[in-house]
Amino acid sequence: MQIQGLQSAQAAQPAQRASQAPAAQPTAAPSAPRPTDSLQLSAEAQQLSQAQAANEVGQDGIRVEKVAALRQAIADGSYETPEKLDAALDRLLDTFA
Repeated sequence: MQIQGLQSAQAAQPAQRASQAPAAQPTAAPSAPRPTDSLQLSAEAQQLSQAQAANEVGQDGIRVEKVAALRQAIADGSYETPEKLDAALDRLLDTFA
């Protein structure tokens, strides 16, 4: 047995018996353009999608956007207003009364 070197890297072809002729491949006729899919959402579905995105909940059940907004308000000093502190104190006192 002799090895004549490496053959070019082509896909392997199935073995055929010498008496069989290779099957003729039918020529493909040019195909018509394929239809495209489309989707139209109702106004209600669009509003629902926007509401869900606005209230996106993280893995722990935390509304990430709301937490970020509250952190920003606390950081810039706009969250702690006297009205909010009074309301929080009233709720706290109601809890223990």
